[in-house]
Amino acid sequence: MKVLFTINQLDYADHIAIAYLSAIAKQLGHLTFFCNLATDDLTETVKKIKPEVVAYSVNVMSYPVVKDAHQKARKVHEFISIMGGPHPTYSPETFKESGMDAYCRGEGEYAFRDFLLRVAKGEPFDDVLNLITKKGANPVRPLIQNLDELPFPDRHLTLTNSFLKNTPKKTFYTTRGCPFACAYCCNNHFKELYKEKGTIFRRFSVERVIREIEEVRANYRMDFVKFGDDLFAMSADDWLKEFTEKYVKRIGVPFNCYLRFDRISDEMLILLKRAGCFSVHLSVDSTSEYIRNEILQRNFLKIDMAENLKKIKSYGINIWVNYMLAAPESTLQDDLSTIKLSRQAKVTYPSYSTTVPMKGTQLYKYCVERGYLPPDHKSDMSGCWGKTDLLCFSRRERDIRYNVFLLGAIVSKLPFPFCDLGMLIIKKVPPNRFFRKIRDVMYKYYIENKIFELN
Repeated sequence: MKVLFTINQLDYADHIAIAYLSAIAKQLGHLTFFCNLATDDLTETVKKIKPEVVAYSVNVMSYPVVKDAHQKARKVHEFISIMGGPHPTYSPETFKESGMDAYCRGEGEYAFRDFLLRVAKGEPFDDVLNLITKKGANPVRPLIQNLDELPFPDRHLTLTNSFLKNTPKKTFYTTRGCPFACAYCCNNHFKELYKEKGTIFRRFSVERVIREIEEVRANYRMDFVKFGDDLFAMSADDWLKEFTEKYVKRIGVPFNCYLRFDRISDEMLILLKRAGCFSVHLSVDSTSEYIRNEILQRNFLKIDMAENLKKIKSYGINIWVNYMLAAPESTLQDDLSTIKLSRQAKVTYPSYSTTVPMKGTQLYKYCVERGYLPPDHKSDMSGCWGKTDLLCFSRRERDIRYNVFLLGAIVSKLPFPFCDLGMLIIKKVPPNRFFRKIRDVMYKYYIENKIFELN
C-alpha cells in the first residue's frame, strides 16, 4: 500500500513521530510519502500519489487546518484516514466532526502496525487498541517498555523531503515520558491515560542512541545535536557515564540538552562538559517558590537558584533559561525579578513565555474554578508568545508582563545604570513593534550563536 504521512508544518526539528510510524510501515512492506501542508497542497498530493492510507500527526494548534485539508482531499480520492498525536490524545471528543476513519490515542507505533495490517487485508479495525472509530473508543495498550525494540525512525521521510536535509542541527530523543507532574503540562493527562499500563519514563540504551546518531551523520549534514527530551539527565548515573564515553569517541559533535536546575551536580556537569555539551536548557519558570511549587507544581528542591545557575556557567556551558510570565497568583515583582536573577546568575540567554492554561491540565482546572479564563481563551501554545488573557490581571499588568517578554533578555545584559533605565521603560512604555523587533533580533542571535552553535 501507499501511506501518505501529513503534518501541518515542519519546524527546525524533523517530525520524530511520523518518522517512527514510517519505519513501522516500511517494515510491513508499504511505500511511504510525506506532505507538509505549509508547503504542499494535500489535494494535489493525493491526486498524484493516490494513497490507500493518509496518516495525520496533529497537535492542538494545527487541528483546524488539517481537518479542512483532509475534507477537501477526500473529495478527489478515496482513502482510509487516521489521525494521531496530541490532538486526538487530548481531545478525543472531536473525532466525529473530524471526518477521520480513526483516531489513535497515545503511543502509536504498535497501534498503527495493527491498523495497517487490518487495512491491507480489507478487514475492520474497530477493535484495535488505542483507536477510536465510529464504533467507539478502545482502551490503550501497555506502553513500550523496551524502547530498543523499535526500528530506527525513518528520518529519510522528513529530512530528504525538506529543507532540513542541509541544516546544521539535527534533533534526537533518548527518552520517552517525564518523571514529573507539572500543573501546566499535558503529560499528566498522558499519565492518567496510561495508569497501570507500564513505566512512563523510559530510556533508549546508549548504544541505540549512538547508532541512530551515526546513521544520520552518515547521510546528512550534522554540525550540532539537540537532544529534545523533556529531561535528558537527572543525575550522573551509569547511563550518562556510558553516554559520555561513547559520544566522545564516536560522535564528537557539540550538543544542547534539557535539564532541571535543581538536579544539577558537579559530577553531572563534568560528564556533560567532557561529552561536548555546548549549552543546556532549563525552566526556572518563576522566581517565587510559592508559584513554582504550589501553583505550577514543579516541586523543585530548595536551592540557591543563582548559585546553581552560575555553577553551570563555571564549567563553560552556556545557559538557556525559560521563565513563565503571568502565572496565576503571581505578582508583577515575581516576573520583574526574573531580570535580576538572570543578571546575578550570568544567564547566557533568558527567554520568556506567557503562561497558557492548556485544556486537560491541572492548571486549566485551577483557572476555570476561579473564573480566570475569558470566554474566548485559546487553549493552545499560540498564546505563549503574546499578552496573557487571564482575567486576574489588569490591563497595565498585562502590558508590563508582555514588556518583560519582549525586553527582559536585553535588559538583563545592560550595565548599570542602563539596566535601571531599561526596567523603567518596561514599566512605563506601552508594548510596541520596536520592542518586538528587539526581542526577535536578540532571540535569533543568541539561539544561533550561543545556544545552538549554527554559524
